[in-house]
Amino acid sequence: MNQRLFTLFFGLLSLSFLSWPATAGSASAVQTNFTEGIECLQRPDIVCAKVALQKIPPQQIYAKILEGAIAADERDADKTFRLLLPIQVSGAADDPTLLPQAAASLHASLALAYDQQSDPLRSLQQRIQAGYYWQMARQKNQARIEQNQTLIWNGLAALDKPQLIEMRGESMNTAIQGWIDLALSVRGQDDLQQAIVDWRKVYPDHGASTDLVLGLAGVSSPTAALRTNSEQPPNKVALLLPFASAAFHPAADAIERGFMAARNAAGDETEIAIYPTDGDKEAIDNIYQQAVNDGAGFIVGPLTRDEVTALSVSRSATGRLEVPTLALNQAESAFTLGNLYSLGLSVDTEAAQIARLTRDFGLQTAIVIAADTPVASRMAQSFSDAWQAEGGRLLRQVVINGETIPEDLQSRLQKQPADLLVLATEPELARSVRAFLDITIPTYGFSHIYTGVNYEPEDAALLAVRFIDLPWMLASADGSFDAYKEAAADLPQGMMQRWFALGADAYQVFAALAAPPDMPLSIRGLTGRIEITPDGSIRRTLALGQFTNDGVVLEQAP
Repeated sequence: MNQRLFTLFFGLLSLSFLSWPATAGSASAVQTNFTEGIECLQRPDIVCAKVALQKIPPQQIYAKILEGAIAADERDADKTFRLLLPIQVSGAADDPTLLPQAAASLHASLALAYDQQSDPLRSLQQRIQAGYYWQMARQKNQARIEQNQTLIWNGLAALDKPQLIEMRGESMNTAIQGWIDLALSVRGQDDLQQAIVDWRKVYPDHGASTDLVLGLAGVSSPTAALRTNSEQPPNKVALLLPFASAAFHPAADAIERGFMAARNAAGDETEIAIYPTDGDKEAIDNIYQQAVNDGAGFIVGPLTRDEVTALSVSRSATGRLEVPTLALNQAESAFTLGNLYSLGLSVDTEAAQIARLTRDFGLQTAIVIAADTPVASRMAQSFSDAWQAEGGRLLRQVVINGETIPEDLQSRLQKQPADLLVLATEPELARSVRAFLDITIPTYGFSHIYTGVNYEPEDAALLAVRFIDLPWMLASADGSFDAYKEAAADLPQGMMQRWFALGADAYQVFAALAAPPDMPLSIRGLTGRIEITPDGSIRRTLALGQFTNDGVVLEQAP
């Protein structure tokens, strides 16, 4: 069968229908008819879908994808492969002008066809891809995402342990391994919640909805329990922010502004009390306890890593914090504490997303160019860990500073070229070396490479460099952010705006946790798309920006 499929789709690559310019009719009409056809299949109503198909010019890629979806629903695997494998192999499904729903449908249809061929690994691969594109859709359909993950989970649950182990050995893809390891982790376990907590420590950024997995297993997640047991939202929220520290005061002020702006936009009248900290790990326990004694039902903070670590250590014996607490940083070591949630501007999150994006594009080898600073060193290490976890190969890490001779750097890089360059630097240093880097090699940076000013003449040196940052920084024209603009108007560009966004999303996480239990634990925030996992961690997907001749542009929204 595999040989037959191989011959089939490679033989069809030369067919003329693989050239799919939108030459006939309105592109929007084609997309509308395609969407209508897919919605017909969801009902399900194949006759309706076939009527929609007749309205699409047959040379269009949308016609092929819809016809393939119809064939998959009719359980005609050969026709599904014949129509859709050439599109997948050609890369046409990755065209940014194609509706994400269409790419998702293509992969979902192929998954159904592989189900019929009893090929669970390829089916899993296709459903993971389908989920990726449904997440990208402008109007994200949460029901479709959950349906897709339910199919993934049910497919894995139907396999025995030797089959799962064999599948895992056949793939180096982290997303696939994560799903399989999740299935192996919970198999035969009495304490599913703890098994999932342990799994999430290994796969902190994996896309699997463990709330959904627990629900399918008939177990309530800790986050669901929190919401169910809360008869009413907390009537007092305490903000533990470092107003007493001269160094951290500006950040604390920006976070408070963001939190209050989000609260006001929601029309919330919950009492907010501020408890100043000074970043001292010795004092945070007493400040936290004072907030609890004063009747706070929810606590936001502390901000510094030392404070979060000290608070976690002090409560490790009891295994939980007294009230739900949203820390704005991560502890030095992992702690499994009840009532503890973590949201922060972590370089680990950025590194993981850069690694996933670039590996999805098929890049294999990378070189990291890092400034000679502690922050840059941490960025470089985070990317190295994430890249190798995704199966990529790190060729080398090059450390640079203001005394680096760019020509020497250029010579070193030319000796062993890589598929990918990653800049772990501030803007000035990145600008000084960019002209000496091969512009044909994809180059990515962290948010630190962007000053926050949309157009600066000096950024011309960074042309074509892509970087990860907050939607708030890259999509200022987004109408959904209008409610926050006045409150942030007099804050400086750059980090103060990022702290403001963190404060706004801290409120949104609080509101989500305090909401009725049937409300989704998913947020389209200023810092990214946020999902709250059962173990209290926050999974956040950021935006992708690019330096162009017209300034910084948003290339991909989360």
